Amino acid sequence: MDDRAKTTPDGKARESVNFNDLRTLDRQIIQHDGVFQADFHSWRVGTFFQRIYSTTHQRGVGFEAFCRAIEPDGTTRSATSIFSCINDPEHVVQMDRMRMLLHMKNYMAAEIDDRWLVTNMHPRVMLGVKDPDIQFLADLLDYTGFPPHQLVIALREHAGNFETVLTRTIDQLKELGCLVLFDDFRAESANLDRLWRLSPDIVKLDHSLIVNALKSGRAKRMLFKLVSLIHASGGLVLMEKIETEEEAFLVMRLEADFVQGRYFGSLETRATRRSAVDWDGAFRNLLSQSEREIFKEVHHHNLEMGQYTNEFMECAWAVADDNPLEEAAGRILRMKGVERVYLLDHKGLQVSQNIVPEEKLKRVDMRYKPLWDSYGATWTRRNSFHSAIHNPGVVQFSPPYRSNTSLNICTTLSVSIRKGSHVYVLCCDVEWSEDKIF
Repeated sequence: MDDRAKTTPDGKARESVNFNDLRTLDRQIIQHDGVFQADFHSWRVGTFFQRIYSTTHQRGVGFEAFCRAIEPDGTTRSATSIFSCINDPEHVVQMDRMRMLLHMKNYMAAEIDDRWLVTNMHPRVMLGVKDPDIQFLADLLDYTGFPPHQLVIALREHAGNFETVLTRTIDQLKELGCLVLFDDFRAESANLDRLWRLSPDIVKLDHSLIVNALKSGRAKRMLFKLVSLIHASGGLVLMEKIETEEEAFLVMRLEADFVQGRYFGSLETRATRRSAVDWDGAFRNLLSQSEREIFKEVHHHNLEMGQYTNEFMECAWAVADDNPLEEAAGRILRMKGVERVYLLDHKGLQVSQNIVPEEKLKRVDMRYKPLWDSYGATWTRRNSFHSAIHNPGVVQFSPPYRSNTSLNICTTLSVSIRKGSHVYVLCCDVEWSEDKIF
């Protein structure tokens, strides 16, 4: 006969236990073969950890703790499934506290004392009728001896309009000495304004962003920009739920700081420091493989773009010799993918009309007619201008961007030249292939 408490799944236990008291809570925990578990209602509750790697340090820097439960018939439940079955708000709090104690005890038993432990604060606890009880977390850290600086608390940034509660919670967690992570950050629902106001230490991007980036070049570019935006706000970026080699290679190209997912492995509670070190070596091998693939693609890209370089420099030398731009650009305009050629002065002001291939003029989009004439426009904010000025005589390639003079994504070739005593920057926009982002 099962010796666990006989209750209904919604948490209506027949015997009352004070789960708010840490010692009472701890008495519900059992240890078997170095693993801590607990009986909560009809479930046997346990912990497993998923590795978090730093793409820069090429090793593991932490583990995220997940809760799972086993039914009397052996069925396994995820944390989401567990909490969805508990209707009583008080029992949600009890379950949340039980799993946090389990996470800390199991993590400490794994003897990994120099890496983060990431665990979430359940949204129904954080955004319920009462404010989050950060004092309980402080007591829990004191009770277990777990160092606050090693704990990362994940919060749902987009879970409703509870700005005051969220702000107060983040402030209290940071005062306690913990790091704060925004969980499942999604572009369509996230409030980007909160990034700089609330200043989370880490932002975990939702897996859907990776899925979309693998399907669409536009989504890929947006993901790269989102990572840069989070960095600009002062946060570090974690990519989650990486499950395939294709996903792994994509996140390696991002400037994301950390990665995690089944592809990178998990840590059972019996694991030792030695197994973590072994996995670090496997991760470094994956990074090396990814870097080799990226090098091949970049090399191929450079060869592909190199076909424009010779004609572009011929054009630049002709302009430097005082030949008209339209005449000097004749040969490069006949090359596939060329959008336009134009000339800037040393301040970034466009001092020529756009020289455009004839076939492009035949299929222009009339909706963009106000943008056709860019004579007198200033391009001082463009990377292509600054890199050319700072690297005189060397052809520069800009990152891909959405051209405001056409419907296309393009890259700009640019080079600084001298005409007499004056410095100019010659530019050539080339259509960019959607499937390439470097």
